[in-house]
Amino acid sequence: MQRLSAGAAACARASLAPRRCTTPRSLCGLLARRCFTATSAPLSSVHAAAAAAACSAGERAWTVPPRNRTVARWLYVSAACVGGVVWFGGVTRLTESGLSLVEWKPISGVRPPLTQEEWEREFHHYQEFPEFKQKPDMTLAQFQFIFFWEWAHRVLARGLGVVFGGPLLYYTARGYFKGRGAVLAGLVGILGLGGAQGFMGWYMVTSGLDMSLLEERRKATVSAYRLAAHLILAFTIYALMLRVGFGLTHPVMTRFPRFATVQLWSRASFAMMFTTAMTGAFVAGLDAGLLYNDEFPWMAGGVFPPADHLITVEPLWRNLFESHAMVQTVHRVMAGVTFLTIARLNVAASRRRGFVPPPILRSLMYVNTALLFQVGLGFWTVMSSVDIPIAASHQMGALILLTTLIRMCAVVGSRGIVLAPA
Repeated sequence: MQRLSAGAAACARASLAPRRCTTPRSLCGLLARRCFTATSAPLSSVHAAAAAAACSAGERAWTVPPRNRTVARWLYVSAACVGGVVWFGGVTRLTESGLSLVEWKPISGVRPPLTQEEWEREFHHYQEFPEFKQKPDMTLAQFQFIFFWEWAHRVLARGLGVVFGGPLLYYTARGYFKGRGAVLAGLVGILGLGGAQGFMGWYMVTSGLDMSLLEERRKATVSAYRLAAHLILAFTIYALMLRVGFGLTHPVMTRFPRFATVQLWSRASFAMMFTTAMTGAFVAGLDAGLLYNDEFPWMAGGVFPPADHLITVEPLWRNLFESHAMVQTVHRVMAGVTFLTIARLNVAASRRRGFVPPPILRSLMYVNTALLFQVGLGFWTVMSSVDIPIAASHQMGALILLTTLIRMCAVVGSRGIVLAPA
């Protein structure tokens, strides 16, 4: 049996003492790594305990710098606001409210109609567009309902620009990012994506206001392609905010060679989940979730629908994005692939010989919990024929699962970010 190094033993004793470990964080990580990689045989209980102590002491020895904590909190709040805007956007889509505002007024549009005369003027303007042509019996009260959801979605999105852009300008002026040009460039890039998202949202809405396009669709609705692009941008902004935030606040986990497989499958799980969410955007854009509700989990009596359900347009590639049955099938298949990928991540973690660092185990627990909830919500959404509260919860479940996977990737493979001191 190998003998523990004096440094590892000292770090282990320090982790049990009431005072903070004074061993440098990088040294603790190195000692823990040697404990994990010195032999291919399973670690003894003594070695495992020492490795745990070294890792734990290495975490506790690092106090998050004040500026890191401040900027990270701002990013977490911004990401939460993005999640709120996404939720409002999902409800706007589910209630078919997205075409109620037929003009884009970034500044003056913040103020809604307040008087009866203003409401009637807005309603009369709405009546000139395709959606009202299909709903000629709509009342003013019904119009006010759908107007609220789209108006709230737009106003919250503009408010998010202030929540993110204002502090970014302040922190930059105060020198928080001095010598951290890459971090600043990334944050400015996120702000730029937010601006692009506003234009993308209006570009999406215009696809449902064009009367000439109404003949190509069953009803007045936005382009599923543009809807997917709008959602991709939102999820990308959300993921980038969290990734930088986690890099600022999480202790740097040494890249243990034995955990390279865990890192690989963590990233693969995130990629699969992100892709699955994007296929869900096409399901929403085409109302494809309203198929096969009464026979779930079957589709037209089988595991997959018949070919004449799947192939409905030419050329063939368009069926992946425009055939209702194909789009729902692809979403189900991608959800299954994501489930299996995360299962493989669990296998990779369980096969590590000896000690698995607690941060990795905690992150994996969060991923598994979010996965089970999301799978259940997916089943419930289909069986409820896309009931609005359930479907909106399913969309938020996707964001929560993505959050846990981003955290997992950060814990397993993060180098960490330290901002310039005050």
